[in-house]
Amino acid sequence: MTDATVNTAPITNTITTERLTLRHWRKGDATEAQALYRYASDPDIGIRCGWMPHQSVERSSEAIEKVLTGDENYAITLRGQDMPIGCIELKKTEGSHGGQYVREAIDGRRLMPGVDADDMERALAGYGGDRTLGYWIGRPFWGQGLMSEALEAMLARSFDVLGAQTVWGGHYVENPASGKVMQHWGMRPICRKDNAYFPLIDRHYDYIILAITKEQWERR
Repeated sequence: MTDATVNTAPITNTITTERLTLRHWRKGDATEAQALYRYASDPDIGIRCGWMPHQSVERSSEAIEKVLTGDENYAITLRGQDMPIGCIELKKTEGSHGGQYVREAIDGRRLMPGVDADDMERALAGYGGDRTLGYWIGRPFWGQGLMSEALEAMLARSFDVLGAQTVWGGHYVENPASGKVMQHWGMRPICRKDNAYFPLIDRHYDYIILAITKEQWERR
């Protein structure tokens, strides 16, 4: 466990952990946009997350203005340094494709071994009010446990503050490192969707869906 402090207000500006501060993105801040571009221009990050690498600081500034605006979208910063090194978000599940993929797996009896279909039916019943994780961190910070630290804090916020009953996530089959971060905190692979389409990059990838329920989180 890390020393995470999560504000109990429905909307919070910052979340702190042992080594990180998660805070909202700053619109109209040139230094913020430059920091985002430094890491979001890396093709090994954007493509793995389903979006095109940023081609300019102006594109990063636009992303801060129009994309990274959700109440639960946070810049990842090192405590005491303040500049973004990554991003983590608890997106609302309503309208996402993950539920459709799980439904197809239930109907086609293609859930991962050990995953109970009735449990997944119950999880899908509340799918529209749940959360799904999206996250990345700059290449210089890989392998230091920082993403795991941020993810723990966001899972705690999902269940303790936002009232989610299930938190979902996913990763390309060819990017198992992302899955290991989620599995470290108890998220289980639920199903695999082959040839899933990612419209922002106009590509298809085999995709793994993971989930953890509030009950599983509390007894982990």
